[in-house]
Parts: sequence; C-alpha cells; structure tokens
Amino acid sequence: MKWLAVMTMATQIASAAVGVAASAQTAPALTPQQKRELSTYDFKGAEAALKAQDNQPASKPSLLTPISPLKVPPITSRSPVTEPSRTNTKMDKGSEVPLNWRPPHAELNAAAVSAADASHQWETGVATPTPGADGRVVYIFGQGMPVMVCAPLRVCAIELQAGEHLQNQPQIGDSRRWEITPVLSGSGLEETPLLIVKPIEPGLETDLIVPTDRRTYVFRLISDPARFVSRLAFQYPGDDGAKWAAFQARQDAAKRDAEAVAEQAREKDKRAGVVPMAENALDNLYFDYKLDGDAAYRPERVFDDGAHTYLIYPNDGRFRELPTLLIVSNGKSELVNFRVDGSRYIVDRLFDKAILVVGVGKKQTRVTITRATPYSGSTGKRN
Repeated sequence: MKWLAVMTMATQIASAAVGVAASAQTAPALTPQQKRELSTYDFKGAEAALKAQDNQPASKPSLLTPISPLKVPPITSRSPVTEPSRTNTKMDKGSEVPLNWRPPHAELNAAAVSAADASHQWETGVATPTPGADGRVVYIFGQGMPVMVCAPLRVCAIELQAGEHLQNQPQIGDSRRWEITPVLSGSGLEETPLLIVKPIEPGLETDLIVPTDRRTYVFRLISDPARFVSRLAFQYPGDDGAKWAAFQARQDAAKRDAEAVAEQAREKDKRAGVVPMAENALDNLYFDYKLDGDAAYRPERVFDDGAHTYLIYPNDGRFRELPTLLIVSNGKSELVNFRVDGSRYIVDRLFDKAILVVGVGKKQTRVTITRATPYSGSTGKRN
C-alpha cells in the first residue's frame, strides 16, 4: 500500500509539472531551484522509509529518519483579469511592505501651508557668515538659520553671548549620532557658554534648539567627511539700541550728578556770601583802575570780570567802620549795594568812577576809583 501511495504521489507530481508547462500563461513556471530539488528527490529512500513504518507498532513512536518534504510550487490558476502587474509581482517576492501600501498623509489647510512655506523660506534662506576674531565664523542673529558644519573625529564650538545662561538642555533631532556638550569660558560677567558639537559619522543632517535667558537659538547641523567650522559666534544688532540707551542713561546720570554738586556749591557760596564768577570771567578780567585819596583806605587791588567789580583789602582788620561806596554817573553820586566777603568788596556791576567815603563832615575821608577804559553804558561791557 505504501509503495502504491508513493507511486501515486510521484504521478501527481509529474502531472503537476506537465500542467505547469501547459499553463505557462496562467500559472508561474518552476524556478531553477525547484527543478533541481525535483530531479534529485530520493524516491527510493522514501519508499524504504514507508515500508519500515509499516513494521513498527502503532503505539510506539518511530525513531527512523522522517521523509523529507518535497518542495514544489503551488498549482494555482489565475484569471487574466486579476493577474497583478509586474511591479506588484516583484513586491510580492520577499518584500515586507504590503501590496498597495501608502504612507499616511495629513491634509493641510491654507494657514498650515502658509506657515510651512514661511518656515521653509527662513530655514533655506541665505544667512551669510563673516570671518571674526580668533577663527570665529560670525552670523547675524535672527537673519536666517545658521549652519554648523562639523566632521567626525573633530570637535566644533558654538559660542553664545557673554553673560548668557542656558535655561534648559539643548534639544537635537538626532541625539544618537550627534554629541552636544555644554562648557563655560571666562568668569564673572564675561563668562561665556559654549556648546561642543561632535558628529559620529559623516553625511548626517539634523537641527538643534538652544533656549537661553535672552533668546532662543535654532541651528542646522551638517556632518561632512572632511570640512568643518571650528568656532561659530553671533552679532546681536538688536542689542545696539539697548547699548546706546544705557550709554545715554549713564551720561544723563553723570550730568545730573554734576549739576547737583554745582548747585550744592552755589548754595554754600550763597550762604557764605560768595559771589560766583561768570563762566568767561578769566577772559574778561580787567585790572586797569586808578586810585586817589587817603592811603589808609585805598584797596590793594581793584579789578572786574566783566560783570562784577572786586575791591581787595589787606586782611588786617583796619576798618572799624566800613566805607560807603558811591557811583559817580553823569556828574551825580548815588549809593550802590555791595557785599563784603572777608577782605573783599564785591559790587554787582561795573562803573567808570566810584568814591569810597568814610565819616561825615570835616572828618570825612575819600578814595576815588577811576576806570582807565570806560565801559559801554549800563551793560558792564568794555568798549
């Protein structure tokens, strides 16, 4: 019976092979590997194994070598209408992607498309770097996405602004093949944060976001087999206005402090009876005055600064009675106010002629003061 079964199987296999050849247009042909397996199949060994199995009790498991299965293609009939195309047939041989699979797709509305286009323009825009000090490549912050190019077996540094502090850990799109290490340079107010960038292999591209207490940086990272940027830094045009405002504020504060000090000095002089000299007093000093009269009452010096007239006496306490000052104008004498500051008489005007008078009647003593160059009227300016 077993021999008959084997022969029947062989007959079916041969018929199947003939059927395959006859229906080449509706079923796939045998592959070269399948033909080799069919031609080398051990039919006699299979027959002997079947006979040996007949002699074994049904209750005991067989310890003999099992019959190896025969690998033949399935015999299927396909309708010409449902036969797949060549492309789908190729995908069906060994491809893990299901037939007719398509990646998921999210529909974008007009606002989303506009936002994506605007972001793409900023990311792909040309942010032109310039050479800086100490090998830096300098970008202007905010003008496009800066690009850091680094190479394997190299370390590249991204330099932030002095005094800036990282708020959180930098976020990178590919953390497995890129290494980002923060370090510090300098100290105090000049402490500068640096990010050391190192790719694991060439041909990589990703992005990096760095949040700080002043701004947020967005970088594009590219790994090249040989080319690299050692140091990348920034210019911050947005800070220029703040710098000028701070500079102007310091100037205004210094001016206010100077004015406050000057006002305090004026108040002190006012309380002490000191009359301040005019700003251009040194340029307008005039000493050419003629003195006549009692030598005991003559001033040592008489001069003016273009606005005030000063009569300087020796500090010897000679006066028991202060002289009275009279101004002679158009042949008439008139009293004029003056202040005494120690040994100085200060008159708040200029004059061509004045008389110092001490006493009354026959005991009256006079000293005449005459200006060599007359001044021009009541303005106190010299001709």
